[in-house]
Amino acid sequence: MARFTLIISLAVLVFNVQVFGATWYIENFDKYKNGDIVGQDDWEIAMNQKTSQIQGKVKHGDVGKSVLVSEKTMVLRKFKGSNASTQYVSLFARKDDGLGPLMIYIGGDAVKWGAAAKIDIKEGGVITANKGNAAFPEVLKGKLGQWYHFRLVFDFKKKSYDFYVDGKKVVNGFGFRGEGGKGGVNPALGWIFFGWDHPEVLTAYIDDIEMGDGEGENAGLPKAVDHSDKLVSHWASIKAWE
Repeated sequence: MARFTLIISLAVLVFNVQVFGATWYIENFDKYKNGDIVGQDDWEIAMNQKTSQIQGKVKHGDVGKSVLVSEKTMVLRKFKGSNASTQYVSLFARKDDGLGPLMIYIGGDAVKWGAAAKIDIKEGGVITANKGNAAFPEVLKGKLGQWYHFRLVFDFKKKSYDFYVDGKKVVNGFGFRGEGGKGGVNPALGWIFFGWDHPEVLTAYIDDIEMGDGEGENAGLPKAVDHSDKLVSHWASIKAWE
């Protein structure tokens, strides 16, 4: 009985590791130093703008830190990524004030112009998303001062993406922004950058970024128990049943 239980328990554990193992980048910024994000964990300046700031006054959740994004700041993080045909990006974003939009670019070819997707939070909290190269329709009337969970699912075979806000699908199969244009072709996720490169005032925040293979259905949800804790728990249960 104990051996049978051991096999089942380990199978469940392996399955859980495989599910969560699809994630290849995750960052909540809590261990970053306050101040410039540039120079920490390979974050760098984008488009010759200034650096965003790490701070702890406003964050997603009760504790920790987030990235303060203001006017004339743009920062970039590049990734090795993977070659999976379906990949996802999950993050939390909010805009508190200003005429300037919070602009989020995600792609795998030329930075900015080669973005697969460009998401904005504009004046009044309106959220827009690119539909190919030409259109940037409104997808949700958001509110200022409120955190939103963004999850984008990229299909690199179809060259299109879906977009979910707080679990609600607001974009279905929009074409990549940079595909065939200035940016060339998006083979996979290679970078994310965000900011606002003009003087109009912006106060916005980014937190809890996650990227990986697959659709990331559980991205942004609280992580229940660490896998090592699960293994200890399984062994404890088996021991008790012997």
